[in-house]
Amino acid sequence: MADNVASQPENASTFDWPVWQAQNPAGTFSQWLKACVADDWHKVTHHPFTDAWGKAAVPDRNLKNYLIQDHRFIDRFVALLAGAVSRAPTLPDRIPACQFLALLTGPENTYFERSLDALGVTEQERREMPDWDVTAAFKDLMRTAMESNDYASMLAVLAVAEGTYLGWADRVHNEIESHPKEFWYAEWLDLHIGTYFESVVAFLNDQLNKTGPTLDDMARANCLSCFRKATELEVRFFDAAWGSQN
Repeated sequence: MADNVASQPENASTFDWPVWQAQNPAGTFSQWLKACVADDWHKVTHHPFTDAWGKAAVPDRNLKNYLIQDHRFIDRFVALLAGAVSRAPTLPDRIPACQFLALLTGPENTYFERSLDALGVTEQERREMPDWDVTAAFKDLMRTAMESNDYASMLAVLAVAEGTYLGWADRVHNEIESHPKEFWYAEWLDLHIGTYFESVVAFLNDQLNKTGPTLDDMARANCLSCFRKATELEVRFFDAAWGSQN
């Protein structure tokens, strides 16, 4: 199940990790990161766009544009995840990420292709639609994290991308009366709920929990900055997807 960020102290974002840990001895590094961005995390996981998704009620143009834009993240995301694999400390730390790469480049990539084809989105539309500003910014953040060769920064961006999607999809799945009939709605939910996807998010959080406490002050600040920026961009991306479309 998705982590309950709201359970963290309201003023947790005002404390650096050592202070927060002293006041929350059972708390983990990943929980501290989420506590620092609790407001934006809640906005992502409870966004009107996600509620409409669960009801199969996203306006047609918004739906198509969202799929075009979200599909553009896969290339950068795969590179970032591969970079994290290369920086992981041991083989057991690499294997779950390698297995997830197969899902991203297989079922998730073909989901986009099948959905866009079924919705009648032409190759020309996909090619000629410019990146939203937030799409370009998120791709740039993933590139910067990957090129930094800093494992904690890579993990921070990955953990936000997958953790927020588990959060909203799990919530929506549990609240709707019935699964959407259209596969482009239903399969996107299915890809982000369930035991396997929960294990992916748990793996990323576990890697943060192992790595985070070993960081010096500057590296920890970089990690938090990446985590915060990624969460802000997730909010902006759903805002753009839900806004007026051309």
